[in-house]
Amino acid sequence: MPFTVILSFLLFVVSSLPGFAAALPSPEEFLGHPVGADFQLARWDRITSYFQLAGKESDRVIVEDIGPTTEGNSYLLATISSADTIREIDRYKSIQRKLSHPNEMSEGERDTILQQAKTVILISCSIHSNEIGASQMAMELLYQLATGDDERTREILANDIILLVPSANPDGIDKVIDWYESSLGKPWEGQGMPWLYQKYTGHDDNRDWFMVTQKETQILTRVLYHEWYPCIIYDLHQMGSEGSRFFVPPFFDPINPNVDPVIHESLKLIGGHMATELAENGKKGVITNAMYDNWWHGGNRTTPYRHNMVGLLTEAASPRIASPIFQRKSELKGHTRGLPSYAPQVNFADPWDGGWWRLRDVVDYERIACYALFTVGARYRDRFNRNYLELNEKAIRLGQEIPPFAFLVPRNQRDLPTAERLLQILLVGGVDIAVAEDTFLADGVQYDKGDYIIYAAQPYRNHVKDLLDPQEYPDRFLYPGGPAESPYDVAGWTLSYQMGVNVIPVQRPFSTQTRPADLNRFTEGGVTGNGPIFISKNYTTNDFILLNRLFDSQIAVSIAMKNIVMGNHHETISPGSLLIAPADSTQQNELIRWGRELGLQLSRTTLSLPNDEVMEVPKPRVGLFQPWAASMDEGWTRFVLEQFEFDYETIHNAGIRAGNLNQRYDVIILPDVGTSTIMDGMSESTTAPEYIGGIGNAGVAHLQEFVEQGGRLLCLDSSSLFAIRYFSLPVKNALAGIGKDTFFCPGSILRIHLNSDSPIAYGMSRRAAAYFAHSYAFDIITGTTEQNPAGPIVGKPEIVATYDDTTTLLSGWILGESKLQNKSAVVSIPYGQGKVILYGFRVQHRAQPHGTFRLLFNGIILAQ
Repeated sequence: MPFTVILSFLLFVVSSLPGFAAALPSPEEFLGHPVGADFQLARWDRITSYFQLAGKESDRVIVEDIGPTTEGNSYLLATISSADTIREIDRYKSIQRKLSHPNEMSEGERDTILQQAKTVILISCSIHSNEIGASQMAMELLYQLATGDDERTREILANDIILLVPSANPDGIDKVIDWYESSLGKPWEGQGMPWLYQKYTGHDDNRDWFMVTQKETQILTRVLYHEWYPCIIYDLHQMGSEGSRFFVPPFFDPINPNVDPVIHESLKLIGGHMATELAENGKKGVITNAMYDNWWHGGNRTTPYRHNMVGLLTEAASPRIASPIFQRKSELKGHTRGLPSYAPQVNFADPWDGGWWRLRDVVDYERIACYALFTVGARYRDRFNRNYLELNEKAIRLGQEIPPFAFLVPRNQRDLPTAERLLQILLVGGVDIAVAEDTFLADGVQYDKGDYIIYAAQPYRNHVKDLLDPQEYPDRFLYPGGPAESPYDVAGWTLSYQMGVNVIPVQRPFSTQTRPADLNRFTEGGVTGNGPIFISKNYTTNDFILLNRLFDSQIAVSIAMKNIVMGNHHETISPGSLLIAPADSTQQNELIRWGRELGLQLSRTTLSLPNDEVMEVPKPRVGLFQPWAASMDEGWTRFVLEQFEFDYETIHNAGIRAGNLNQRYDVIILPDVGTSTIMDGMSESTTAPEYIGGIGNAGVAHLQEFVEQGGRLLCLDSSSLFAIRYFSLPVKNALAGIGKDTFFCPGSILRIHLNSDSPIAYGMSRRAAAYFAHSYAFDIITGTTEQNPAGPIVGKPEIVATYDDTTTLLSGWILGESKLQNKSAVVSIPYGQGKVILYGFRVQHRAQPHGTFRLLFNGIILAQ
């Protein structure tokens, strides 16, 4: 028999063995260059093709496209384990569901489930697309797991199921690569990209994990809490390059009381294995217990904590995308949280000595950390799964034993559709929600049939509590008597406060008949009465969706500008109510359909309305300023406007400098960006020539002219300081010059009082919750509203909202609250024929505070 025939036969036999993937080339062979090579990056289509090839060639790998993403790209999930496990993958999914929901186990099933369960580990790469190393490393990791036949890999595959996401933001990979490649050889090489790498959120795509507004977070949230229920989640990141090379857990203080101690101890176990293996491989500059804390909710590794999963991240020092950087040791420095100087200490045993730092270094550190995690997962399989099961059992037990026993969401809400939005968010996060089938008593109060009940006795109890209870961030200072120490992200986030929803914790056990809530759509709206005029009280944010649809369909709509008493029954129409006059039956039917869809309660009347008490509302022409220094707040503003169906046009620096703004816009919105960004923009050494500069003095003059001639300028948070300075407004920043040792309020929820006579506050109750993140309070300068011979008449400021002087802090942390009590939070200032509206806080922060969206929307519609 010829040798070639024998050889072919042997290759056929070997290739038939389980786990054989000889047809899968290495990433270097596939790409034509080593992974992490200087100046070389794999685009998303190449990463996708490689993963799909691995799914085709290896019986250890299943590759699924679980997208699409926001911009229509594929979103990949590779499931990796032994060939035997892959063949029974649905069975292992059902086992994992029972570990996470032990109330669904059959009697006597517990030990069998624990014996059969694998350690399910989800790896999330490059959610921040400019932290691109992990997306490249993922190909090497996949190859090693799909083809490796060493003892360690076999151990991992026999005991683990690895869910590998090569990018949690695929849309951004090619955006970053396109910009990077265009910047090569330029002074701004590897930096200065003038747009967000996620369409709406940019870096904040890793702040969306409890709100789940974006398609990418929705996709992975479905995997986490509805399909796979992993017990470990590892989120790979990069950080700045001025200090340590690689962060591994454990994390820095403070810790959140809704995160179980077992989670914190598990992070020590995993981080210790990572750090040890990195040291064994000669990888220097590894730091632990610094910078990143375990307090905040909303990240890819922190939201899983509240679901009893072990969530961790690592942070690698960044090169300039794929361009190497050279750093002298003398240039490296410590950090205010956990590394006072760049020197050896117990959490930083072996500092990096400086030199060249490359993308390949990032790939090596991350790949070593991944294999350390897989190994500890395999060898401690029983421990991780038993802990996971017991934490879920503990959550159920605590919900039965200690208050709160439930959270109630009555249907009698000022804004029921927003209350139902909150419940939808909880459902997406895996929370069980019930509906009362009869009236019932809880804490001695009677509640109605149809009210919503969120029982605490469920596996995700900690997630519920951390979203619906207020946060109490501990006082923390850099040193005794010194300035406040900033939290890693924010201090408070209580969702019921932010959304303006009445949620009631129940302190004593109760019982009633319930059924599972169906929240696929809003409670259907309805229509009462007869007559040609339709009235909506305009208490819900959904009214603005209706209003924008009316504009687009050219259905006549007016707004009540004061209390209107109608008819013999003295029915009162409150200010801000929508008065809609469809022209024919087709428009009537469309209006009724929209009202039902949006959960609005409309009434009809035959009475004519006094012209002096209503205002016809034309469709506003809205411009949203987008600086070339990419702004997350601008992206979030775009997202919120689109969700409520506002039409708008993006304006860049050149559009403002061109002038004639009144011909194009009625309203211009400046997002939360600083004065220097607005005026000067990016410098010539930091970005391409076509993106340098800001609006300059010419742009200021055109904005002034725009407002003088009747335009409305809406300034969010930091941009308020721009308007105060360049419009010479009779307002000043009340917090200016106050140090962090005297006043500090980082990402917290404060109580505000609203002026119900102001059209900007129409439809709101007297009190609301404001999201304050290093934001502003205003003092009115009296005696300055007069005719300026050289400029416009600046009228008396209207105070729309003030910070409360009794219960200022609702959730989070504030130091020196007296500094803003009774100060103005929102101010409207007449300027010529137009208005400048200053919002001292983020009314639309990360699309979370639905309770203050109306302040922005009314400013767009009503501030005429």
